[in-house]
This record gives sequence, C-alpha cells and structure tokens, in this order.
Amino acid sequence: MKKVFGLILLFIIFSAACRKDDKTDIVKPPIGNDKQVYDPTPYSLQIPLHFLNLIGPPHIPEDNPLTEEGVDLGKKLFFEVKLSGNNLLSCASCHEPSEAFNDKGKALSLGSNGSPGIRNAMPLFNLAWVPKQGSTFNWNGSAESLEKQALGPVTDPLEMDDNWPNVENKLQNDPLYPPLFYKAFGTDQIDSNLVVKALAQFIRTLISGESRFDNFIMAYSGEYPPTNGPLLNQQEIQGFQIFMAEGKGDCFHCHGDAQNPIFTDNEFKNNGLDLNPDSGLAEVTGNPNDVGKFRTPSIRNLIFTPPYMHDGRFNTLREVVDFYADDIKESSPNLDGVMRKTRIMTTSERDDLVAFLKAITDSTFVNNPNHRE
Repeated sequence: MKKVFGLILLFIIFSAACRKDDKTDIVKPPIGNDKQVYDPTPYSLQIPLHFLNLIGPPHIPEDNPLTEEGVDLGKKLFFEVKLSGNNLLSCASCHEPSEAFNDKGKALSLGSNGSPGIRNAMPLFNLAWVPKQGSTFNWNGSAESLEKQALGPVTDPLEMDDNWPNVENKLQNDPLYPPLFYKAFGTDQIDSNLVVKALAQFIRTLISGESRFDNFIMAYSGEYPPTNGPLLNQQEIQGFQIFMAEGKGDCFHCHGDAQNPIFTDNEFKNNGLDLNPDSGLAEVTGNPNDVGKFRTPSIRNLIFTPPYMHDGRFNTLREVVDFYADDIKESSPNLDGVMRKTRIMTTSERDDLVAFLKAITDSTFVNNPNHRE
C-alpha cells in the first residue's frame, strides 16, 4: 500500500513539473509586463464611388494609418468625459452624431465650466479630404491637421478646460484603456499624442455622401450603376440651377458644383458679414490681409447644423440666402472678390435655392449606428 501511495505521489509531482514547462497553460502576463503580439487590422473605409471618381482617395497620414483598433479606440475617446476638467463633457457633447456632429441650435457651445466659446461648433464629416498642403482646420485655421486640432479643446478654458497630464493620468488609471491603446498602438503607456491620433482616425471615418443630390449626380452622369434612391424634384433642380448661376446664387465659386461632392473649396475668405470683422485667419497668421477670413464650410447636411456662420448669427437658410443677395458689406476689409458681384433673385428663386440646399441632406449618415457610443 505504501509503495502504491508513493508511486501516485511521484506521478503527481512529475505531472506538475511537466505542466510548468507547458507554456500553453501559462496565463499571459498583463499588458505592460509582457509581451503580447501587436497586430492591428487595417481599416477599410467605405467611400462612395462618385467620391473616388470625382475627388480621389482621402488623405491619410503615413504616421497614422487607419486600423480597426485605432478607430474603435478613437470612437470610445470621442464619447469619453474624462477628457474634460469636470468629467462631464466629451467631444460628442458639442459634436452630436445625430446632428451631423454639430452642436445643433447653439450659436456658441458651452464649455465644461459653463462659459460660451467664441466660435460655432463646426460639423465633422468628409474631413479626410482636406488637402495635405495649403489648408488647415477650424474656422480660423488654427490647426494644421486633425491630430493637432484634437489637441486644443482639452486645454482650452472655454472648452474641455483640463490639462493633458491630468487627462493622461485619468485614462492610464482606467483599466479599460491601457489594453485598448496597446491593441491600437503597441503600447499601454498613454500620452496625448496617441489620444489625438486615435481621435483623428475615428473622425476620418465620418463620410457623408448619400443625399438625394448624390443620387442625382450618379443617375445623370452615366458613369455609375443605376440608383434606386430618391432624386431631386423640379424645385430642387431649379434651385441647383440658381446655385450655379452667376448673377443669381453664384454659390459654386466657394462651395463647388456637381464635380465636388465635398461642397467646399477648403479655403479661407471674408464673405462680407461685417464692416469691422472678427480677426479670423489673421489671428493665426498675424497678416492684416487675413482679417475677416474664415474657412469655407461644407454645405452638406445643413438641415442639421443651424445656426449658421462662424458665430451662428443666422438661424435659417433663408436668412443666409437673403444675406448673400441683399446685405454683403462691400466695404469690409479683405472682402473676397466673388462677394462683390451683384446677385438678383426673386422670392421664388430664393425658395428654390433653399430647397436645393436642403436636398444635400444625408439622413443615412446621421442615423449610422457605427457613429454612436
């Protein structure tokens, strides 16, 4: 009996020793002590066919390629209130997915300390097509890239009102984030550079290109498969003609035409809002010739983005159309030459133009569940 017991004990000891050498049974150490394999998956952007044909592929920086892990992390950070000083405000607080990533109804968004900002919150879509050279972000061109744009709000006292070391510490101490950063960037050490890279990746996936006007472009170009989507009605077609007509709407010089589905020239211009305009681009360049110049916004999804202009002064699209027809301040310094042209539109033509502008609305974009928290 003793011999049998001894054999059993010897077998247990031998088995235990074997298991220690069997690496398949060893639990991997936590991220940070290891090392697990870093193998991100390239992200496949869903780009409308007419975008590719008309304006080409998006501009993705070589040092921040899109990956599924990076985009997922960026989306989580976009809704993360830990980026703000009071832990209540996120990027999505002022850029709501259901409103084309705009702060609908607010001329000026409120920061985490309750104070209003100085600019209307710009909607976020199709920003992956901002040219690499010669164009910058924000109303006044204060950021050279989406990554640099994402740095500013965290430390702005009128926005998130925090500091980066504190934000980095909050994220580092949240057990959810270090593994996500490792999957996205190969390190669990969180810093501001990686935070803004992830945010920029997510924002570059926000593509809007499924309005009735997009269907109209594809249906009548003869270059695309037939579309079953709704097209423009007669009033909206007339509105597009006014949009393109010099002496009428004459909108295409700044906002493009059927060959530019982004609907912006990505330039900075003084559109004659004020005789003594806001500094605008000059705030960044220091050049007095840039006073009053602001970034040309896209005119997609305007239904979701009132009030309009950099300071949110106009509540309706009809007010915007009436301004361009009747109230441009021609003595405004640095006024863009296009704004000096005479525009004459009847009441019905103005109604037609507004109807067309509303037809560049992408309901699929604002209802996309992939853009939700």
